[in-house]
Amino acid sequence: MQVIRVVASLGALLALSECVPVDTNQDSELIDYESVHGQEMYRFKYETSDGQFREEVGMLVNVGTPEQELMVMGQYGFKSKDGGTMVMVMYTSGKKGYRARTVTRSARDADLRNKAFLSLLMG
Repeated sequence: MQVIRVVASLGALLALSECVPVDTNQDSELIDYESVHGQEMYRFKYETSDGQFREEVGMLVNVGTPEQELMVMGQYGFKSKDGGTMVMVMYTSGKKGYRARTVTRSARDADLRNKAFLSLLMG
């Protein structure tokens, strides 16, 4: 079972390496940034002019009990070299470990889904 996970992880990394971000020598600018910190939560997001983005929410659950834990969920992504494909990694992390799912979509569809995800996170 462990071998299957390693092989699957290596396959995902290989697929992602084919969709590297747009020209790394090109300067990109920060076009959106937000960061909120509370006593039992945090949230941040950013987006750059070359199509890279990241958003994350973390919160303490079961505060003050032996089951207290930090739960995190978020996503990050970038556009392929040709600009037509968006590579997104959605993840969660908690007591059961880190779980990620990589998705590739047309850039147009990805923009629509990203807006829907943001509306869920931001309320």
